[in-house]
Amino acid sequence: MKRKQVLALLLTGMLLLSGTSVFAVAETIIINGAVATIPAEMGSIKEMDSRTFVPIRFVMEYLGCHVDFDDANMLATVSSDTCAYLIQEGNPVLFTVPYPDPEGETLSESISRTMDTVPFIDLEESRMYIPIRFLAEAIGYDVGWDGDTQTVTLTRN
Repeated sequence: MKRKQVLALLLTGMLLLSGTSVFAVAETIIINGAVATIPAEMGSIKEMDSRTFVPIRFVMEYLGCHVDFDDANMLATVSSDTCAYLIQEGNPVLFTVPYPDPEGETLSESISRTMDTVPFIDLEESRMYIPIRFLAEAIGYDVGWDGDTQTVTLTRN
């Protein structure tokens, strides 16, 4: 009897360990109705901290922004028509710095938003990755997730 209990316990443990994670990495990103395919030389979709991370340069340039990277400070600056976003490797804070409006009015105050995870640099690829939901929402996109198809959807709101 004891042998059967041990065997049952081992089989149960193996079953639990072989289970898949509740969180899965996205396989597809759809932006404004079009599939955004990341070229191999620009990185890939990654999962970390139960979040979908994307290479910052690819996604931001796809959305019409310009990206500069400061190697010394491990800092990406994403420039849009209205503001700049500052994202530093390992720092959970995203800073938004608005530009002056065309009439030269005073700048509104900078905004900082804290993520529940941090951007990271994949040293093998020399690419910075950021959680897609956080950055997309910060720049004005609605973010959807379809678990059945493993698809992230970004739609300009």
